[in-house]
Amino acid sequence: MGYNDRNPTFSFRLTEYRNSKLKKLAKIENMSAVDFLRIKIIDKYFNGELIEKTKDDLTLEMEKWKLEKLKQDTRYVTLKNNFMENFGAPLPERSTRILKPQIITQTKPDAASVTFSSLDLEREKAADPISPYDEKNNRLECLECSALFCWKNQDEFNDQLKEFQRHMTNKHEREINHFERAAIIDVKFIGASR
Repeated sequence: MGYNDRNPTFSFRLTEYRNSKLKKLAKIENMSAVDFLRIKIIDKYFNGELIEKTKDDLTLEMEKWKLEKLKQDTRYVTLKNNFMENFGAPLPERSTRILKPQIITQTKPDAASVTFSSLDLEREKAADPISPYDEKNNRLECLECSALFCWKNQDEFNDQLKEFQRHMTNKHEREINHFERAAIIDVKFIGASR
């Protein structure tokens, strides 16, 4: 086995554009074009330091996000299991909304109408809808954050109804749903809240 067998010579032609680009890159590195090609490109490729660029960069990015979502879901399930083991009860619904918020979708982008979270949709589909009006204590309660709206007289009653609507718009960034609207319409001032 001779020198030519151990160290073969390869020759190939380059277009003018590729040749000029190779010479410019070699000049920046202060090397000849042949040495630049051998050291910076071919040797790095065989050592695994130079990775081919794939057309499916979006697919690779999608795989990264799927992996990240899987990690977050695993973290969420671990938190739920730890809570169950430590306290002997399932994680409260309010906590699950904080730990794993649901995506709010809107059918029409320019529609300024009602947008519902997944919790509202579940409540609407339920056989027993939950009203924000607490008849026993004569007050309104936000079902999402448990904020109370109480009153002592007729004027405060009217103000608290408006405040409840503002609370939904400002804090929860949504309009009131039809259960909340029905509760506001049906509730009448019968005395101070308890």
